[in-house]
Amino acid sequence: MKLEDFIATFIEEIDSQYDNASNSEQVFVEKIGEYLSENGIITDIELSFGQKSGQGLKVNAYSFNEEQETLSIFIAEYDRYKFGKTISKANVEKTLRRVVKYYSKSISGMKNEMEETAEDYPLAQFIFEQHGKSIKSVEFFMLTNNLYKANERIILPEIKGLKVKYQIWDIERLYQLINETQGLDNIEINFEIQFGKTFELIKVPNNENVHFDCYMGFIPADLLAMSYEVWGQRLIERNVRSFLQARGNVNRGIRDTLRKNKEMFVAYNNGISTVAEGAILEVASEGSNLFKVKEFKGWQIVNGGQTTASVFHALKEGIDLSNVFVQVKLTVVQSDIGMNNMTAKISEYANTQNKISMSDLKANHPSLIHLETISRTTWIPSSDGTKSSSKWFFERARGQYLVEVNRQTTPAKKKAFQKENPKNKVLSKTNIAKYYMSWNQCPHIVSKGGETNFEAFISLLEEKGIDVDSVFFKETVAKGILFNTCDKIIKELDLPGYKANVITYTISMLSYIYKEKLNFLKIWEQQSISFELQNNLRLIASYTWNHITNPPIAGTNVTQWCKRKECWERFVDEQYTNIEKHIKETVH
Repeated sequence: MKLEDFIATFIEEIDSQYDNASNSEQVFVEKIGEYLSENGIITDIELSFGQKSGQGLKVNAYSFNEEQETLSIFIAEYDRYKFGKTISKANVEKTLRRVVKYYSKSISGMKNEMEETAEDYPLAQFIFEQHGKSIKSVEFFMLTNNLYKANERIILPEIKGLKVKYQIWDIERLYQLINETQGLDNIEINFEIQFGKTFELIKVPNNENVHFDCYMGFIPADLLAMSYEVWGQRLIERNVRSFLQARGNVNRGIRDTLRKNKEMFVAYNNGISTVAEGAILEVASEGSNLFKVKEFKGWQIVNGGQTTASVFHALKEGIDLSNVFVQVKLTVVQSDIGMNNMTAKISEYANTQNKISMSDLKANHPSLIHLETISRTTWIPSSDGTKSSSKWFFERARGQYLVEVNRQTTPAKKKAFQKENPKNKVLSKTNIAKYYMSWNQCPHIVSKGGETNFEAFISLLEEKGIDVDSVFFKETVAKGILFNTCDKIIKELDLPGYKANVITYTISMLSYIYKEKLNFLKIWEQQSISFELQNNLRLIASYTWNHITNPPIAGTNVTQWCKRKECWERFVDEQYTNIEKHIKETVH
């Protein structure tokens, strides 16, 4: 896929989700945020538009990584009519200064001058309350549909007491992210140059016909922690990193061992399994099977995410790791067999320190494979008596649809593919999870963000042994139709902020009221919901808004309040009876 093809397809993707009630810039920000989140560069993104042109302030979204105590703040330089145009370094700096100023003003209490219903109020409040506490570092992201051809590093004034980084994501960088083969990030680590120390490994004897080299040994715990500090979740194998973020990353047993019995760590801990697409190792002595590590290319941890995160936190807490070592296995894969296959197999067969196997954490989870297969062969019912002509396209991996569109070899084939698989009928795995969990009456989990909710969704499927078959697919699509209709209704109501929370809480309350009485297969057949059901959603939405914006303790951050189970339980206890009085029993 060429850059110009990607730009054309990406414009279509933005336009398919943009309507007069939407801010096209925010649609652009949300789409890039989804790609960055799915690839482990950030955690879940929260849209949070705020702008004060007279003061030179602007913000579009944010993402907070609790584990790394890092707040990522996003600002967009976007013109929907100028995709692919060049943007100067001066304009990049000017744009970034606006979001940096936003952060600085928030520290000073800008929230006190804002309406609590403002979309960006929760962010300004969070910065004011957590700067220097849970927020120890900030990454400022500039997102643009232009091309930053200068590609020069931006240096802006530091913020006292914080680690600050700047990232520029132009349309070409996004293209590179999507177009790269799924698998390993281009991580190159020279341990001696970057960290001033290295380690040694023993090469495992193998058959000359084997397409890999394997090494065993021990890596200093502080060296592993420093590597994780630099690369973060990008060091974790991409297919599992989002799940590892969602799980309890800091294992209490590992932490306690590092605090109280450091000398026993290597005995108690299983170590880490890693892969690399290239490695430079130096023989320690002639005739020896011992090698000194110089450099790794494409290094990824496929097993041992909790160990890695735990030693990182121990280092941050000031625990002395100077004499602590972690067992490590390194597999250097030769390029002719493909990194993805080897990485997936190692992930699948490695012993994990989590309660579930790594195969359950992979993106190619059996349930997702079934959904993908079913979506490719299930046609949308026709409403005019003719044969079906289109399908819902399930994306098992972010960007899969774009890749498939551009795999078509001629314009005619591309047009035929898009007709059969319309852009507005693409289903992402995080959206599937959102539809399902909202109806499953878990709005507090949905409110925690796409990746966290997705992990809970997968766990629920496993715990209940739910069969992902054609009926499941159709009913889930129907729940998506219900969810997206509710989205449009909320936009029409023009409620001031917290739209995502209002939608999921409204759907969950509808589920609580209807219980098993809603016929989702009928919604699938009609590909729409009744007017009566739409009116019920409007009614519930007003109750939802009043509930979430009036937490029991005045001044509570609404976004954080919505993530608590208590918020949902109170909604049911306090509002269910009132809502039910106004809603007639309806079977769609």
